[in-house]
Amino acid sequence: MGFWGSFVVCRSETPLDELSAVVERHDGIEEHWRRADGWQVGQYPGPELADDAPALLAELVEETGAPALTGFVLDSDAVHVEGFSVAGGHWKACLAREATEAYCEDDDEDFDAEFPSPEAAARAAAAWASAAGRTPDMPGLAEVFAEEDSDFAEELFFRLLDKLGM
Repeated sequence: MGFWGSFVVCRSETPLDELSAVVERHDGIEEHWRRADGWQVGQYPGPELADDAPALLAELVEETGAPALTGFVLDSDAVHVEGFSVAGGHWKACLAREATEAYCEDDDEDFDAEFPSPEAAARAAAAWASAAGRTPDMPGLAEVFAEEDSDFAEELFFRLLDKLGM
């Protein structure tokens, strides 16, 4: 059985497990990583953060003053990625598109409308990274969003962070 839960990415001197936007929605962090320039990544088990991702992201951006990103991992098979910045607003994409589509088969929503193509996702992610003061790798982003073969979708999420310039 793989991981079911969320990654939260933001830039803040305050640890993730002390930011009110996160604390109000989840009991505790499972893993925590620090990245360059004050960026941090937290891993949280369960669906609580994914259920309210747009509001969580908007509150994180307001609280930290920097763009924020989440990735909801579905059994280590796929990742729903959502980002928010003041300049670019909210965007959504997925990693491991075929696996994501399989998880969404029973939904009554238009999958292609819900999750943009890898190229469109790469453009949205690059705009987010630029708003975050990062230098994105556009060809690398397109490659990550088009990737289908990964043993663990979490690895794709961390590759995405690398391609975002983090």
